[in-house]
Formats: sequence, C-alpha cells, structure tokens
Amino acid sequence: MPSCPFAASNVFDLHRVQEWLPATVPGNVRTDLLALNRIADPFFGEQYQTSRWVEDVDWWYRRALTIDQLPPSNQAFLIFEGIDYLSAIFINGQEVSRHEGMFSRQIIDVTSAAQTGHIDIAVRLWGSTALPRRRLNWLQKRWLDIASKFHRSWTGVYPDRSATTKCQMSFGWDFAPPIRPMGIWDDVYLVITGPVAIIEAGVTARSTVASASDNVVPAELMLHLTLNSTQPTPVKATVTLTPANFSGDSLSPQTFMMRLPAGRLEKTLLCRLPAVELWQPWDRGSPHLYNVTVTLTNLDGRPLDEITLRTGFRTISFNRWQFSLNNQPEFMRGLNWVPADAFPGRLRPADYEERLQQVRSSGTNLLRVWGGGLREKQAFYDICDELGLLIWQEFPFACVFLGAFPTDTAYLSHVEAECGAIVRQTRHHPSIILWCGGNEFSRQRNRPLLNTLANVVDRYDGNRPFIPTSPNFAHGGDAHNWHVWHGRAPLKSYQHETAHFLSEFGLQALPHPDTLNAVFPDPTDSTQWTTHNADLVKLQHYGSIRNYELGIMNNDASLPNSSFSILNSQFAQATALQIAIEHIRRRKKQTGGVCIWQFNEPWPAISWAIVDYFGRPKHAYERLTDLYHPILISLDFPLGRRWSPGDTLTADIWAINDTLQTHKNGRLDIYIDDTLIHTQTLDLPPNSAKHISTLAYPLTHTPQMLHLSLSLSLSLTLHNHYDLTWRDIPPAPLALHLRRRLVDWVLW
Repeated sequence: MPSCPFAASNVFDLHRVQEWLPATVPGNVRTDLLALNRIADPFFGEQYQTSRWVEDVDWWYRRALTIDQLPPSNQAFLIFEGIDYLSAIFINGQEVSRHEGMFSRQIIDVTSAAQTGHIDIAVRLWGSTALPRRRLNWLQKRWLDIASKFHRSWTGVYPDRSATTKCQMSFGWDFAPPIRPMGIWDDVYLVITGPVAIIEAGVTARSTVASASDNVVPAELMLHLTLNSTQPTPVKATVTLTPANFSGDSLSPQTFMMRLPAGRLEKTLLCRLPAVELWQPWDRGSPHLYNVTVTLTNLDGRPLDEITLRTGFRTISFNRWQFSLNNQPEFMRGLNWVPADAFPGRLRPADYEERLQQVRSSGTNLLRVWGGGLREKQAFYDICDELGLLIWQEFPFACVFLGAFPTDTAYLSHVEAECGAIVRQTRHHPSIILWCGGNEFSRQRNRPLLNTLANVVDRYDGNRPFIPTSPNFAHGGDAHNWHVWHGRAPLKSYQHETAHFLSEFGLQALPHPDTLNAVFPDPTDSTQWTTHNADLVKLQHYGSIRNYELGIMNNDASLPNSSFSILNSQFAQATALQIAIEHIRRRKKQTGGVCIWQFNEPWPAISWAIVDYFGRPKHAYERLTDLYHPILISLDFPLGRRWSPGDTLTADIWAINDTLQTHKNGRLDIYIDDTLIHTQTLDLPPNSAKHISTLAYPLTHTPQMLHLSLSLSLSLTLHNHYDLTWRDIPPAPLALHLRRRLVDWVLW
C-alpha cells in the first residue's frame, strides 16, 4: 500500500489495502512474503535488492479476537513488546496509539472492547520513506562533507539512520545487508485482570553484605509496580520468592497494605530478605534464580491480579575496568554479540538457546551486546540468566564517528522513552552487569545524548555501572584494536596492546563450504563474495601468512579456490585471536578482560564471526575451548618467524588462573612435534597470571607444532598449541599506520 505521512490526522485507511495475506507474529513483513514465495530469498546472492520495494510501502496487520464477555469489574490489556518502527494501533476501528520506536512496550487498554466479547485489532506500519530525517544546519552539513573524506560511516543506503533508534545495523553494515525490516517483531499478548491491574512490574535485586564467605547472603529486593485501579480501594500485595532453577526452600511471604486511588499510579515495595542463594556466573558457581510473584487481593482475599518475574541476587562493582562480582574479581573472557538474524522477528527461544549454548561451551563468560544491534527478546536474557553468562548491554547507538547524534528536545525525549523502556524491561536480569551508551562515537560531540542515557540508567536502575561509550581508550578505558585488519598491521602487533580492556579485535574468515554453497550461485567465484561483505584484499593479505612466497602485497584482489581460502583465512583468524587473547590474559593484573569481534552474524556472510549464520563454527571457535578456559597455559616467544635446525627456541612459560581455587602440583609437559622437550611441576595461585619459568631448546629439525599439556588432576588436563609454520606479514606502510593513529585520536 503506498505510504502516507506518519503525522497525518486520519490514517485508518484499510480500504486502500490491495490484498490480505497470512502473517506470523512475532515476525517481519519480508519473512511472511518469503514464506508465501512472494519474494526471493534475500540471503541468496544479491537477491535482497529485489525486495527493497517492501520498505517503500505501508503495511497493515489485523486480527479479530472473540472472547467471553468481560465482567464489568474486570480489565483487559493488549501488550505489544515491540513493533518496528512507526506504527498506529486501532481497536474496533478507533486509533488508540501512534508510536515511534521498536524497543518500548506498548500497553493498550482494551477493556471496553473486551466487554463486548469482540476485539478487532489492526496495526498500521509505515514504510522506510516515512522514517525521520536529519535536519542539519549549513555548518553541520559542511562538517559532514569534510569528515566523509576521512572516514566513511556505515550508513548503507540510508544516511539518516542516526535520526532514529531503529536497529542501526539494518541500514547496512560491513557484516550485514541494507535490509530495513518492519513488523510486529516481538511478543503480543492479551491480559485479563480484576478491578486492580499490574500494568508493569520491574525488579532490582542485590545482596547487602560487603563480603561473603559462602553463597548464602542477606539481600534486598525492590519491586517497581505500575498499577491501574478502576476505583478507590484498599489492596493487599503479597510477595513470594521460590527457587526457580534449584532445590531449596521458599522464602516467607511478605505483605504490604496499599490504599489505591482510581486511575494509574506507581508503587515501590522493598523486601528485606534474611538469606538468599547468590547468582554466580558459570565459572564461579551456580546461577541461582528465584521466581518473584506479586499477588494482589482485596481485603477479603479475592484475587485481583498476579505477575511473576524471575531474578537473581548478586553485586557488581567496576573500577578502572576491573570487574568484581559478588565481591570477588572476575576476569572477562568475552565475545561481541550482534543480532542473530537480519529479520529479528523470526528469532525464537530455540534459536537463542542454540547460539548461547555455543557461547557457554567455548569458555566465554561475557557477551557484549553491540550498540548497532538490538535490545534482544526476553528469551535471550532468560537463557543468559540460566547459563550464568554475563552481559554488557549497549543502547542502540553506533558509529557516527566524526558526526553526532541529534540534540533537539524531541529527539532526546524519544531517546529517554525508548531507552528507559529498555532498562525497565530488562533490569530484573542478573546477567546484565553493565550499561553502555553505545559503540564508536565521540563523547565530546554527543554529551546531550550521553547525559540523557546516564539519567535513564540512574532513574530506572542504579545497581549497575554505566559507561558512556566504547571505546574510551583516550580516557583510560577500553580499546578497539583495528590496527590489525583495517590498518593491515602484523599479527604480532597485538602484543603491544596496553588497554585496560580490549573490547574489539579480529579478522574476517570464510565460512564452511556448505555455507558458501547455500548463498552463492557460484561459491568458487570469489568476486561474488563481496556481495556478502568479504574484503578480498585483506583476506588475501592475512590469509597468506601460511604461504608467504605467494606475494601478499600485490594489487590482485582475487583469491585462490574457495577451499584453499577457507583453510588459510580461518587459520589466520584463529592465530590472530590466539595472539591477542594470550597477551591480554598474561596482563591479567593490568587489564579487566578481552572481547572478540565477533561471535555471530545476522546473515550468511564472510565476516569476523567465529560461528556463521547457520551455526557452523570456524577454526577460531574450536580454539576457544583452550584459549578461554578459566585456566590457561601460555608461551610468550617470537611469533611468525621461520624456525630452522640450530635455532634456539626461547619462550617464557605463563600460567593463568581465573578461578578462585589454588591448584597444586600440576604437571606441565611441552612437546615439539612428537618429542617431549620440557617437564615441570607447578602451582597455580587463585586469580593469578604467573610467569613460571623460561624454556630454551635448541632445535634439531624444522619444527611444525609446539604442544602444551597441563594435568591438574585425574579429570582435568588442559591443552594449548602453537603452529610454527607460519610467517607474519611485514609492518604496514607508514602512511597507513599514521592514518589509523590519526583516526583513533580524532574519533575517541
């Protein structure tokens, strides 16, 4: 249906609909059309371009509900957890909401309609031509013209993405297609209550002891309730806590008496709890969770409404990028998480479960939910809570580089509403330990936005730290190291990293052959790979470390056959990550953690992901089980050189222990190929990175592999290995190196 202005007074134009089609909710318009074979698969080849028309027109969803007639004293609410992006909601032909944003919950009172037994729901969605546009003065336009010559922002086909809080990645990114989905992308449900309703409930929970020697501690639970009462009335609220994922006793119920006026109001209830089991990340203990149930009754015990949220109790502190969880240090072994599908409406709990189990199995304890992506669906956070995974959650702002987000009052009010909703809807999840304003934009040029976000976090949470942006290396914070890859620096340059936290770094690598076959008409034609984000020049540049004689600095951007390129690009990616991870972990006393760019991808791509869109792991993921184990045995020695008979291989031996346990009398064996060259016994203090000894071994042959084995008990043997056959690339040209330094200095 052709578009009409979002601000038009009358937009109830169902008569203009040309055809009604079956749809799935949650979902997206394009995925419904794909299911009906009305469009070609956007993920195959360049076919996403053939369905761009979908974004240029407006769409309607409708659903007629027939229910038992609602008693006069009861209430009914229709709740939308997320509509993307511009929408109007109609009930029985009457407009009840017009909304901009994809992350905030919309709660619609449908009591009058429910009393008739018929609720006719219609949702109007505007196409992308109606999205907000930037209004720049002449000075801002001139600045952007100048800035664009020095740094290309990932704006894809739509340069005004920064005027919206829509998922920024959907406008096109260096690992994602320019697909701007629309639809009812998150859950929708109908709630029937008594004359008093819990419209919204939030929980903030924390333990209240300065230190704890065990997992049972006193705690406080703050309940934030939004209530709606049809008339003035006294109400009793009963709060009960029961173990959700472990065996244990329920806590004694706590009751609160309230006298409510008619209408909507907010109430806060404080529960002091004498003893709860702590929620711990998986590498510290068990992620104990509690079901918190709030039951409202009138004075004679008749039920009015009830709601249950699941939460956990823990503390988090943060000082100079050193994290402390439950008053114990926690080193972060992290992965960057991006949306798992360019069409987030079709993500289901099982999809999240599969990916997050892969995260957990790798030894990862932290996910950075990147600011160019989403406030994920509740299932994502629920599963992280269950698995004991930690979350660094960013707000939906990313990569304006030399530009700035809008500063007008209307935009900042919109940000406050959308981001306030994000905090309120996720604050009960113990897995979230850090809020961040967003990814890769200047603090100085975006103070109004960042002040708004800081105020939102303080108002609705207050139990978690907030950092303005990532990175913040210039101010003693985290770093994004793109001297390797974008700056074409040697892999060993990772060993010069001195940041307090390394939150982005990585290399592109080709995926499994089955993935290439699934998305390219001719998967052996490397020129097609650029349509799915491949940077052929850099893939060749780094993929040649195993075949240095091929010549890596020529101008031919073509690559050899796909099997060869898959092997070499995945080897280079895994080697690069190993160098950076081990360097950062050896600096455990100076840095708080490391976070790989990136874990996953939103479509089948040639990207930095270590697990591709279909869930197929690359070689780098397989290495993580060693590199991200809480205990790591590591060698520090000259990298990327050719070894020959007569050379002496000299290496410093390091043992890193992220656990809080002491390990004594571990046996370390080091092999070159099949020859045992070193054995020793060692102790591992808790929470330590320790230089153990120095190895010096004269080589008698050209070595292939260096292998380490550390036995700590009959049931725990750890491994690590180093390929000795590759040769690092030469330093980047001075001009390129200086350009990367200048970009970092200007941006951050």
